Amino acid sequence: MYNIKGIDKVFGYVTVAKNQLTEEEYNIFTAYYCGLCKATGRYASELSRLGLSYDITFLAIVLSSVSSDCSEIGSERCIVHPVKKRDCIKNNPAVDYAAAMGVLLNYLKLADDWHDDRSIKALLAMAMLFPGYRKIRKRYMPQLMMIKKQLGILSGLERSGCSSVDETADAFAKILRALFTPDFIEDDGDRRALAWFGYNLGRWIYIIDAFNDLERDLKSGAYNPFAAGGCRDKASCAADIELSLTFTLENIASAFELTGFKQNKTIIGKMVYTTLKQKQKMILSGMEKDIKRGRLGRRKEAS
Repeated sequence: MYNIKGIDKVFGYVTVAKNQLTEEEYNIFTAYYCGLCKATGRYASELSRLGLSYDITFLAIVLSSVSSDCSEIGSERCIVHPVKKRDCIKNNPAVDYAAAMGVLLNYLKLADDWHDDRSIKALLAMAMLFPGYRKIRKRYMPQLMMIKKQLGILSGLERSGCSSVDETADAFAKILRALFTPDFIEDDGDRRALAWFGYNLGRWIYIIDAFNDLERDLKSGAYNPFAAGGCRDKASCAADIELSLTFTLENIASAFELTGFKQNKTIIGKMVYTTLKQKQKMILSGMEKDIKRGRLGRRKEAS
């Protein structure tokens, strides 16, 4: 299998900072989060909604804001908020698509946990997700096959002790490139911009994850592309990594500017220009030691 970590989140590096958004913008973001939560429940089960992440919400809001489909907002109660109704995005293809991708990714992570660790928790969660996964894989077989292919490539590179972070990051980045270009985005210009957006976001996530894990991987002997390339501590390679990460963020920003957003551009822009930069600064400075949320694409065992 692919040695995918965790069962609760998909990535964990794309977040939202409430203090950076206006009240109206934050309410819109949470409406997408709640809509995605509801859609995930419909696809799989109520408990599967616990695997929801801000990363998948970001995918939903980006694709929804490019699509010509209008967003319908309704107010509903849920298990977490049983008394007060909360706004949620309804009947939105981008939200439904993101929910489906979230279920696929979470199921693959759980299957890997069971294969590698014989985790009973993972096996039980797989049973919970399987009906939704079975339904989704029929509809999104091309995406599922692409994810499996790229994870297989990445796993092979990591098993071989690949010392090129560009090569391993490329294998992971291609997953997000594909996820950001679903069929319902029909405009060729937007598809090209979103492909570049997703690719560079995936590259940024993989590299910053590798840097964040470096000290722990050095101690445990687990694979890390920077350790494989000769880096023995964060301080000695931080400057080069910061340069690479900043360049990648600039590519994300360029793709953002080329994308024809029809709504929510300010919200997405704040996350691109401010939130990701702040996350990068915190990790590079050591202020945030470990934000593991079960992301795809990193080995947890020594090669």
